[in-house]
Amino acid sequence: MLTPQEIRARDRKRWTIFAIALLIPIALVLLLFIAASQDVKTRAQYDQERAGYAEKYQQDSNASAAMSSQQQFDKLKQDPEAKTADQH
Repeated sequence: MLTPQEIRARDRKRWTIFAIALLIPIALVLLLFIAASQDVKTRAQYDQERAGYAEKYQQDSNASAAMSSQQQFDKLKQDPEAKTADQH
């Protein structure tokens, strides 16, 4: 037969296991919430960057549409980024 002290020790162990078992799903849900909120922030940042790139592309497209093909060729010859293929 179990003594009252053994019963208390066994109950304390059960409550500890029960508390840990409850904390694990709560921690997982909390981590999922944090990950989702960070994803929203990252998507907003990427959308802003994409809008900036689209605006720059549109400006370049409008500027190049106004240029003749000879002017575009001259611009590419002067562009330092276009020279990277020649340097390798």
